[in-house]
Amino acid sequence: MFRSAYALKSLERYFLILATGVVLPVSVLTGIVVQQNWRAYASTAAASTAFTAVRCTLQTMELVSAERGPMNAALGENLPVPPALLASLRDARERSDAKLAELLALYRAPLSPHGAKEFSNIQRIRQALAIARANADLAIEAPRGTVSGRNVWSVVDGMVDVVPELRTGMVESIGIVMRNQSDASDMMALAILAGELREQAGLLGSTFTPALSRRRALNDADQLKIERVLGRIEELQTLIDARISSIPELRGTIAYMDMKHLYMGDGIAYIERLRELAARGPAGAGLTPREVVEAYVPLMRSITQFRDFMLDRVEQRIAAQRTASVRVLLATLAAAAMLAAALMLSLSQFRKRVIRPFVQATRIIGAIADGGSVPAIPLDRYRGEINGMFSALSVLKDTAASKSRLESERDRLILDLATMAETDFLTGLLNRRAFERRFEETRERWRGADPVLAFILFDIDHFKSINDTYGHAAGDEALKVVAALCARNFRHADVVARVGGEEFAVLCHTSQPGQALEMAERMRHGIAQASVTSCDGSRFGMTASFGVSYVEWGTIAGRAETLFRRADELLYQAKMSGRNRVLLDRAA
Repeated sequence: MFRSAYALKSLERYFLILATGVVLPVSVLTGIVVQQNWRAYASTAAASTAFTAVRCTLQTMELVSAERGPMNAALGENLPVPPALLASLRDARERSDAKLAELLALYRAPLSPHGAKEFSNIQRIRQALAIARANADLAIEAPRGTVSGRNVWSVVDGMVDVVPELRTGMVESIGIVMRNQSDASDMMALAILAGELREQAGLLGSTFTPALSRRRALNDADQLKIERVLGRIEELQTLIDARISSIPELRGTIAYMDMKHLYMGDGIAYIERLRELAARGPAGAGLTPREVVEAYVPLMRSITQFRDFMLDRVEQRIAAQRTASVRVLLATLAAAAMLAAALMLSLSQFRKRVIRPFVQATRIIGAIADGGSVPAIPLDRYRGEINGMFSALSVLKDTAASKSRLESERDRLILDLATMAETDFLTGLLNRRAFERRFEETRERWRGADPVLAFILFDIDHFKSINDTYGHAAGDEALKVVAALCARNFRHADVVARVGGEEFAVLCHTSQPGQALEMAERMRHGIAQASVTSCDGSRFGMTASFGVSYVEWGTIAGRAETLFRRADELLYQAKMSGRNRVLLDRAA
């Protein structure tokens, strides 16, 4: 086109052709730059909206969890329940309802045009909460002789089950924040972990309610629940410490140190003392749930303060990024307008100062758009507005490169989060949630080629004694040794997971139940032969107890739900009959 233009004798025609060739690409360039900066602004706006929903959800989870404190206290009081305690329970419920209403408002149009699904989900959760409260009120008002420990557990579990539903509802919002605000992803993850820690801390206190309200000692079921919650709390503490250690600016913050000292120190110590008292004699600890709430709940506030500190930091970064995006967008619009004016003025020197740099600019734009190798940008070779155009191209090149890096980092973070969600951090095995999902997938794909589906559940005998004698580091090493033995003794197709503190589970297809028994015996023998080295160089051994249940092809629909429970019962029987043994479900 340009060679044809040189042949034209009419300067006006040549000027029009040249003007068209210049103005059109500049318009495209301006649109690309503005669009990219608009997307940057839109992403920060989306992150801000999603963050508001995440924060409100975490606060709602906290308030719903906090309801269990006065509820547990009321369950442990003799009738009539003191009016002050009932008023405290009403106040807690009103705070939860107010926060739920605020959360619903965030998903209601026009604030959230596409939030109908989340809005319906929150409505469903609110209905479930109302049912759980009604059950609690019935238990509180019932004569104490008619309320069993199982009734109390049912009431507590009804309240506990509401919180995971809220947590699931904010997963999409968390993803939006992390995709659009990758530099705050670690702090966002810390806030989520702290929210989970607060829920587990509240659940830990609630596990004592059945025993305290019935004025009895802790039984084996109570102890098992306490151990599981303590294991989850220890796991969350480890995850938080690992992330904190990678962010130097957070290591010595008051919020983090307060949480470690007040809850992980004083709070856990109080629980251990309470547990020791509650295990003595038929009368248990001699404390009421109300007394436990008054002593324990204040120690959990440091967790909430740490969570809010992390959320504040994320919010500050989102606000700063949003302000910067607005400034860049306005600056880009202004620069684009100035560049267009400068290019129109420079057409008078079309060959030297327009055509040649325009050809170069076109090649650079094409290279950036194609994502290939970008030619060297001739900065400072031209004067005035042309140089401004090449500066804008340099910005565009850097922006495209930054976008590519951010996308790669985002994909890596999403992959890391997905792996973290399924993997036990210490042993590298699947965690409980991933194991349960694999079980459902295995059941759906089972076509009967192997007629038996076996479930092996085992844990390390006297694991607490190992921790107490050799230290928690030695206990962790013992868990790693067991994980390594699992890798050697079980098949690649078997699903192996760490489902508790020292509890492991295996799901496998076999031709007959005896084959599963042989696999469990081989693993038991391997553990008994293993040797673990502690930090001080001393070596010790260990044993494990196993429960093996199974279901045969054709009965999976009717017996799948009992598979886990039966293996747990067999494991308990193995423990009670001397440990270091395997019990097979003979009645399966």
